[in-house]
Amino acid sequence: MNNARPNSHISCQGVVRVMRNTLRGSDGTARLLFPGAFLWFVGIGGVGMRSLAELARCAGFAVAGEDRRDAAFDDPGIRVYREGTELPAGVGAVIYTAAVSPAHPTVREAQKRGVPLISRSDFLAYLMRDHPIRVTVAGSHGKTTVTAMLDRILTCAGLDPTTVSGGTLSSGEPLRVGEGSVFLAEACEYTNSFLSLSPTHAVLLNLEYDHADFFPDFAALESSAARYLARAKTRIVPLSLVPLAGAGETLTFSPDDAAADLSCRRVTRTPGGCEAVLLFRGSDAGNLSLPVPGRHNLANALAAILAAYSVGIPFSLSASALSSFVLPDRRLTLRGKWDGALWYDDYAHHPSEISASLSALRPLCSGRLTVAFQSHTYTRTKADLFGFASALRAADRVLVLPIFPARETDDLGVSNRTLAKAVGEKATAVDGFLEAAEIMKKAARPGDVMVVMGAGDVDRIFDYLGSSEGKT
Repeated sequence: MNNARPNSHISCQGVVRVMRNTLRGSDGTARLLFPGAFLWFVGIGGVGMRSLAELARCAGFAVAGEDRRDAAFDDPGIRVYREGTELPAGVGAVIYTAAVSPAHPTVREAQKRGVPLISRSDFLAYLMRDHPIRVTVAGSHGKTTVTAMLDRILTCAGLDPTTVSGGTLSSGEPLRVGEGSVFLAEACEYTNSFLSLSPTHAVLLNLEYDHADFFPDFAALESSAARYLARAKTRIVPLSLVPLAGAGETLTFSPDDAAADLSCRRVTRTPGGCEAVLLFRGSDAGNLSLPVPGRHNLANALAAILAAYSVGIPFSLSASALSSFVLPDRRLTLRGKWDGALWYDDYAHHPSEISASLSALRPLCSGRLTVAFQSHTYTRTKADLFGFASALRAADRVLVLPIFPARETDDLGVSNRTLAKAVGEKATAVDGFLEAAEIMKKAARPGDVMVVMGAGDVDRIFDYLGSSEGKT
């Protein structure tokens, strides 16, 4: 992925009012909690919050929460209520995410009662605190994939990690509860969440301007990333980001530059992946056979292998573990083959991610490459409108769905039609999932690749591929 400073951007900071990270860290959070406390999770059905709720139960807390969607847990001791349910008596703390508004009724009620509000990242730091080895994976792109890669390596090495991911692991779930000494977690930069954590090993995959509603400019993001790295004794970074690492033990990776601690040579593309020779400080370190496509995934693999090396796992074991690696759900996921066309589902929602995914898919396409894209948040779309347009032009045809607003209510004057116009004649703005599915079904031909792309609910298009009826 791109580690370079962007040429330009439009800052949209201040457009969205969200709860800020409490930044108490593990010790500050521990002082607010007592054994067996009743914890209430706002947005308990989300991937990250669901995992923390389950870990809280494992740690002996009483757990309940609310969500706008239906959510059920295998553990009958975790109760889920519809959003807007009155905060019960006896709640010892409310755990929230950055997506929650300060005006949320539960937040206001907690403040009125004097119930502590704890950010998701602070609670994660609390759960990690007793593990001797704490590995966190940050970066603008690739966090979920590298977390899954590293989880597989650690598991194959017999270290039995506890892992919290933003996507599926090899188990098919986003959470692994292990008995070992390693706690592995994604570390998100939004609202400086990664500054709550105290990793022993900090991975930074790449850095590119994003989250324009929080970071006023790229320099602010760089500053936060440097502070994140400084919290760890051991840092794993791409060679291009060494200046951010500061003093301390730093290991570097690069697919192309042998000056990095871990690089590779003799890279050859294989059906659905690649093969390469690993180089560690200039010497052969074994062969890597990676069964997932894209040069960005080769960089991801190097980061995971180097992080594993930093906790004592040999390169050969890591390479063996990744030889049968399966990408997390919605990361270049092949959903099927219909009418001779391959249909993929992908989470890309930033221009660099779009470029990387389309570059990975193009060699698999002997016909046309069609994308149904749903941009994620108005601020991100406005901040890099022409970056999105440029990246999407790599496809032969683009269907642009309405923007997924997530936490935002102000459209800032941008829409899917704005983006389609910026893309140009290849693009068509569509009004919903059914329309997109109908167009794609009619257009699909043998040899084509059809990809449904975005971080919102754009994968609902697949619900309409077998039927021409339904709501958009």
